[in-house]
Parts: sequence; structure tokens; C-alpha cells
Amino acid sequence: MQVLVASTLLAYALATFFRVKEKVAGRSLPLHANLSFWLGLVCNAILALEIFAFDGIYLHYRTLFIVGALSLALCTAAIERLLKENFFSIFTLPASFALMLCSIFAGGKLSGGQFAHGWFALHMVLAILGECFFLIAAVSSVTYLFVVRRLKKKNRLRAVFFFPPLARLDDLTFKLIVFGTAVFAAGLAIGLYGNLSYFAGFTPGGKHIFAGFVLVFYLALIITRRPFKLTGNRLAMLAVAGFLLSVGLMVIPDNSVHWQPLETPAQETVK
Repeated sequence: MQVLVASTLLAYALATFFRVKEKVAGRSLPLHANLSFWLGLVCNAILALEIFAFDGIYLHYRTLFIVGALSLALCTAAIERLLKENFFSIFTLPASFALMLCSIFAGGKLSGGQFAHGWFALHMVLAILGECFFLIAAVSSVTYLFVVRRLKKKNRLRAVFFFPPLARLDDLTFKLIVFGTAVFAAGLAIGLYGNLSYFAGFTPGGKHIFAGFVLVFYLALIITRRPFKLTGNRLAMLAVAGFLLSVGLMVIPDNSVHWQPLETPAQETVK
């Protein structure tokens, strides 16, 4: 496992370096830049599969960091392949690197029989993947607002040379929100199915209700984009607000039936 972690860290670092270098130079990505990225993605995926296979009824905190790194890398691959845009890679790949680094030092874990089921793994991966798309949409929005500010200050060369055009950023923000909403909704649906089938007398907790609220917010944004002309600064600010809203899912506690008390290695030794 240590070899896989080291390989993933090195591959993500190299992929980031090559992307920044070529972006500054205004050139297309060379073959070795893509090879290093895909090597990191494969190693990251193997790590996630190993952890899901051996953790059983436990959910280690390192699993969350590894899955988070993998989700960001998958979003990066989707954006580069489907949307033909590698600008966001210079933000997402360092974030994947940081999450992988955090997984080395994460020690706590949660206990619960639901963690051994495939539906929970799929629910967690899709939910985190949706959050990653929301994050990148927020990055696109902040970039849009930054470019607008630079253009107003007549700093055209610096604003236009490095960043994508405003129309491109606006289009990317909306597409990222659509992708994220679809994946996030699928994750919630699988989680609801698993909770209803696993827990007797399951009732939604505060976190479940809040997740539904986040989904409704993004669905409303997608549906009302055309009639309310949600473009430009308005779309950018709503995308940032939506991501800040979704961050609440990481801090709001779930009901006591779903999540069992945290156990640390030190507590296990005492037992």
C-alpha cells in the first residue's frame, strides 16, 4: 500500500507540474503529462478498491481522503476528455495530492455494518464525486469573477492570456453544475435505497434532509437558468453559494443510527 500511495503522490505532482508548465507556455499537453496523470489515477483507484475490500464493517478516515482524491482525479479526467479543458487541472490535481497526503496521517474510524455493503461504497463515491463537480464549478465561477474584475481594470493581457474566455467559463460552470447534480442525485438515490433496505424503521436525519435541500437548490438553478437568464455574474455567485451550502454536508452530524461513535487506534488499544 505504501508503494501505491507514493506512486500516486509522485504521479499527481508530475501531472500538475507538466500542466502548469504547458499552460504558461500556451502549448498542448505532451504525452508524458497524460501518462503521469493516468498512472496516478490507476494507483489511486487500486488503493480505493483495496480499502473497500479489507475494511469490512469499518470506515477509516483515510478511506474518505483516498476516495476524495480519486473523485477529484475522475472529475479532472472527465473535464479534460469530455469538455476539452485542462485549466481546472492545475487546481484539482494539487488538491488530490493534498488529500492523498492527508490519508497517510488519518487515524480514526467509524464502525457500522452498513459499511460492508456495496451500496454504501457506491453511495459515498457518487456523493463525493458530485461534491467535487460542485467544487470545480465554484472554482470556475471565482475565475469568472476574477477575470471580469481584471478586464474592468484594463488589465486585459494578464486576464485573457492565462484564463479561459468569459463565455467559455460561463458555459463550463453550467455544465459542471449539471454533471454534479446528476451524479449527486444518483448518490442520494442509492443511499436512500440502502438506508431503507438496511435499517429497520429508518427515518431521515438532519443530514439527509439537508442533502435533499442542496439537491433541490441545484435543480432549481438548472431549471431556472433560461427563464431567469442566470448567466454571467449571477450564475457565478449562485454556483459559489451552492458549493458553500454543500460544504454543510461535511460538518452536519447524521442521526445516531446511521453513524456509530468514532473509534481511534488508542481507544482500541485500551479495549
